[in-house]
Amino acid sequence: MIHIIRVENRLDSIDWSKLRPFRWVPIALAAVYVIGVWIQIIHRPQGDFRIHFELGSRLAGGHFIYNDNLDFVYPPFWALVHAPLHFLSLHAAQIIVYPLAPAAIALLIEILRRLTEQSLPLSPDASFWSTTLAILLGSLCLGRDLPEVGVNTALVAMSWLSVYFWSKERDITGGVVLGMAAAMKCTPLLFVAWFILKRQWKIAATACAAFVLFTLSPILVSGPSQYVRMMDTWISGVVRGLSDPDPSHGPLGEEKVENLSLRPALARYLMHLPYGHGGRPETSDNPSVPNDPPSPYYCQFLNLPASQAGIVVRFLMGSLFLWMIWLMRHKPVDRGSIETVRECAAVSLLILLFSPITWVQHAVGVLPALYLICRSTFAGFSLSRWQTAAMGFFTLFCLIMSRFFFGRDFIKLVNSYRVKTLGFILLLSVVLSCMPRAKHE
Repeated sequence: MIHIIRVENRLDSIDWSKLRPFRWVPIALAAVYVIGVWIQIIHRPQGDFRIHFELGSRLAGGHFIYNDNLDFVYPPFWALVHAPLHFLSLHAAQIIVYPLAPAAIALLIEILRRLTEQSLPLSPDASFWSTTLAILLGSLCLGRDLPEVGVNTALVAMSWLSVYFWSKERDITGGVVLGMAAAMKCTPLLFVAWFILKRQWKIAATACAAFVLFTLSPILVSGPSQYVRMMDTWISGVVRGLSDPDPSHGPLGEEKVENLSLRPALARYLMHLPYGHGGRPETSDNPSVPNDPPSPYYCQFLNLPASQAGIVVRFLMGSLFLWMIWLMRHKPVDRGSIETVRECAAVSLLILLFSPITWVQHAVGVLPALYLICRSTFAGFSLSRWQTAAMGFFTLFCLIMSRFFFGRDFIKLVNSYRVKTLGFILLLSVVLSCMPRAKHE
């Protein structure tokens, strides 16, 4: 069954050139927002950049980077990437590096445009407005990544740059880029798995080799003994968190409301979380001492023991993973086909769901899927009713439902029901439902 059909006299029949005089409006609004965040950074450092800077400074200074229990979820190569900034102060480094954030967004958009322009041709004006819509739908995640100087957007862009190089039969270059991204954070390894599934051995082998070399590279700065200690701390911490039979606990301890990955979302509905747990809306800086009394609007569902809930979570996540393998099992006939873009957009969403930790700033991985859906719609492929409803749900809970409009307490309550994670799943379902058409074409 084909879920997306070609419809004439809709968006593809609009004369977008008539809106050309108004293009300055979204451009000006975006510029004001980006500059506004920059001004906030100039006033004082923002976001988690201080953690990244501290890791790099410790590595450059010959210190153990995970001292004082500093965030061990970042591998040593992440510290090496930020080590050159140690010549500057924290504040100066964030101010100077910040322009990389909008540059990463622009790079990702350009890559997506090049990958889709042949299969989904649009006029320059229609392309502009479809891109604007996609950025708007993903603005909550993109805006949250700006204070992080766009590192998460850059990782997504690097993963997609490897896909672009592969589509141009530049497997070695693409593999090196992908291997570097995976060494910075392990989540891009899912793209390596996708290349292996597609029997693209050259880029997969290159990516694996590059991943190993980049992962080993901090040894040149830290020395062998310090490097071994860093890797042991990082690996043991991550493994300890992932192997916990209680799915409401992760690498950083109790899974917080802000973690949007699939594992804690499933645990939320399979277990009763005690008052003061990080997954409940009444948490404070110290979850064991909540600020507020139990919320009367926080409902519990199933009450499985932690071990049984863990088994169910592993079964459901494993089933989803195997289903994705089955859907994407075919070897690509054309590297530049729209089916490749659809599958890679699905991989970007799977990274968000399967990653142990997915904060809002990590969710910039939704942008490729949003770009594909918006461009397809502007090219004349109309969404079905359920797809329209799914996109409406995503827009409501992943864009409109923000602290700016509704306040911190209400959003914590809404997020405790894991609605953003459900939004990712619905977005994935819309992307996957496009695949039958690609195979039909």
